Amino acid sequence: MRTKGKVSLTIICIMVFIAILAPQITPYDPNNFSYQPLQSPNKDHLLGTNHLGQDNFSALIIGFRVSIGISILSAFISSLVGTFLAVVCAFYRGRIEDVIMKTTELFIILPEIILIMIFASFTRPSVFNVIFVISLFSWSRVTRIVRSKAVVAMTRESIQYALLLKGGFFHIFKKIWLEIYPAVATMFILQCSKAMMYEANLSFLGIGDPTAKSWGRTIRQAMDFEGVFDSYYLWWLVPPIVCIVIFIWSLSIISFDIDKSD
Repeated sequence: MRTKGKVSLTIICIMVFIAILAPQITPYDPNNFSYQPLQSPNKDHLLGTNHLGQDNFSALIIGFRVSIGISILSAFISSLVGTFLAVVCAFYRGRIEDVIMKTTELFIILPEIILIMIFASFTRPSVFNVIFVISLFSWSRVTRIVRSKAVVAMTRESIQYALLLKGGFFHIFKKIWLEIYPAVATMFILQCSKAMMYEANLSFLGIGDPTAKSWGRTIRQAMDFEGVFDSYYLWWLVPPIVCIVIFIWSLSIISFDIDKSD
């Protein structure tokens, strides 16, 4: 891995570490609105306060847990489902593969973000439903990419030998995994990036969980305040945007390095 990849991996690890420890390291309760509204950054409130008198820095830290948590869980579920279906295609072939791939192509043709927005707007707003909706419409590209790797892996002598010995699906899956895990890792990273953007879009449009202090929700609250674009209030709007950009940029660099090394 190149120096840029190592730096990006370090940044992601730090961000995940902050997400894990978020409730312990926030200086204030992000839901406490007893402070003076619209304070500028100071020693007590590093990023000032919003129009409700809530500490912006605490909301930003909690946003690490909410936004990164949704991103990673959604990416994990969609990558797991996509990989499983890809291996099913490679193992069974025939009609089963045809049905799965036709369904996959249908999901790929339809725009993910539009489907996610429509489906999410008809579900009860909650973090669980946001994760479910993002995962439901994000697995198709994983299946398409990993399937091609799995089909090639099925031609390996060791796997063909296992098939001759009547190896079952999960036994073959373990052997195929050694061949496909680089592609799965790359797709998981890309899924994390997409999930972060989708969650931010849902929260910004008011479709996500209104009680979750995600970065997208913070951006929406700041944008709703008419004076936010005055330089005096940019400390409220800019930090969550910067966090999202850094997270996605770092994942992109890591994905590029994995592809290059593979």
